[in-house]
Amino acid sequence: MKNFKVVISKSIDPFFNIKTDEYMLKLAGNGIIPPTVRFYKNSKSVIIGRFQCPEMEIDEKFCKRNGIPVIRRISGGGTVFHDQGNLNIAIYLPEKFMPAQYVSESMKVFSQCIANTLSILGFPAEIDKHNSVLISGRKVSGSAGAKKFGGFLFHATLLLNADRETMKKALHPKIAAKTKKRCVLSNRYKTINLYEIKFVPEEKILATTIEQIKVAINTS
Repeated sequence: MKNFKVVISKSIDPFFNIKTDEYMLKLAGNGIIPPTVRFYKNSKSVIIGRFQCPEMEIDEKFCKRNGIPVIRRISGGGTVFHDQGNLNIAIYLPEKFMPAQYVSESMKVFSQCIANTLSILGFPAEIDKHNSVLISGRKVSGSAGAKKFGGFLFHATLLLNADRETMKKALHPKIAAKTKKRCVLSNRYKTINLYEIKFVPEEKILATTIEQIKVAINTS
């Protein structure tokens, strides 16, 4: 696919970046932009899935006390913590270019791209049934997807050097909430940063990820 486009965003505003994911999905779905991958980082924030209930996922008082905004995204999946030690990878495609028929299958293809990237860079990565990327049983990347507006969105986290202590506190409800609402619950994992294992220059991570995504799209 010759028109594949790469965007590296400089904004760390989580409201802007989450809204941009939705906007780019609409553009891709309407054929206004070519298949695109965007890399971005956010300041400290909690991003919840479309079908989730915050009271079941986070310590709302901790987040409020520490100025950590809670933002709902357009895609499903679980709750994640963002900061500048976390690299976000978003892919926007017209629906016709999805690498598989269903969202979950397409997500698996791109999650495997991230696992392949890490394996090439010397990390023994694998994906599980939830399309999470694990190294020695610990999560380094999670993903979510959406098919809407005639397009497909895949976006994923990649823990480089995130504040895992703040993450743990933010994503840990103090009391198990009770609700009559139907809520999708996050799958809980032990996590690890890549840089806790070994340091790889971020430019090399980006370049290898781009090549792996290109291969996946061009062979779909």
